[in-house]
Amino acid sequence: MALNVRGLLGLAMLLFTAQAWGSDTEQRLMAVYLGRFAEYVQFPPVRQEQAEFVIAVLGPDPFGGQLQVLYKERPINKKKVRIVQAASLQDVPPCDLLYVNLLTQAARDAALVFAAQHQILTVSNARGFAARGGIIQIGFVEQQARITINHTAAVRNGLQIRAPLLSIATVLQGEQP
Repeated sequence: MALNVRGLLGLAMLLFTAQAWGSDTEQRLMAVYLGRFAEYVQFPPVRQEQAEFVIAVLGPDPFGGQLQVLYKERPINKKKVRIVQAASLQDVPPCDLLYVNLLTQAARDAALVFAAQHQILTVSNARGFAARGGIIQIGFVEQQARITINHTAAVRNGLQIRAPLLSIATVLQGEQP
């Protein structure tokens, strides 16, 4: 009986470790994808003229400081990158990319309205994000990225997404709720 309990505890530890590893790997991949997404987006002229590329994370930081490390020396669109953590929508500075990590749908919807008003590229891993008006939704299935792009939302925000990015994504077109 003691052997079975130890075996179950060992299996539980292995599953927990695998789940934690997968989550950490996905966070690192997500951090890399943010920069890659931006490289395939043509921003409005007002954004192109800015000296820095600003990524704002709205809500709890799922990256654990990985964005700061990754983009400390790596430019996006030939610009130095500045990462900003924003606890609420009122804390979001002028930015190019807004990673939305909010818990409620109402809060995410408010962030999308804000982003549309300020011509910001929005990205999230929240289920249904692109269908509700977010521009890029990314998720992972068996450590494979699944990207959904809401083309209508991108155009509404004054952004043009280049064909190479569109070709690897599921593209939503037409008005979304």
